[in-house]
Amino acid sequence: MPIAVEIVTPTQVAHKSVAKEVRAPGFFGEFGVLPDHVPFLTVVEPGLVVVTSDAGDRAVFVVGEGFAEAGPDRLVLLTSSCEEASGVDKAAARAALDVAEKELVTLDPNSGEWKTAERKAKLARARLLA
Repeated sequence: MPIAVEIVTPTQVAHKSVAKEVRAPGFFGEFGVLPDHVPFLTVVEPGLVVVTSDAGDRAVFVVGEGFAEAGPDRLVLLTSSCEEASGVDKAAARAALDVAEKELVTLDPNSGEWKTAERKAKLARARLLA
């Protein structure tokens, strides 16, 4: 029994398919979803989502923060952003990471601006892994 997979951003359904396995970055580390998965709700961190089809083909996406809900036959990932890994501009990701890291060393770690810079840095690192 395949898993129905949907990756949804605030503006679109970024990906919709069926898969035999999905791996995604969770708050406590990477998690996997297989058919007959126990119902599960978790926070998603910026990182790579790998969707593997029954034929063994892999689709890889860079996602931002969000939430995932898994069940026996589906996974819905609600995320702030999603892009195909193959389309990532590595130079832009490196530049974004450099800017975010410079902000992190100058800002107060208890401030909202620091949290924003940290999120930008995590997403840029994920884009560089793609």
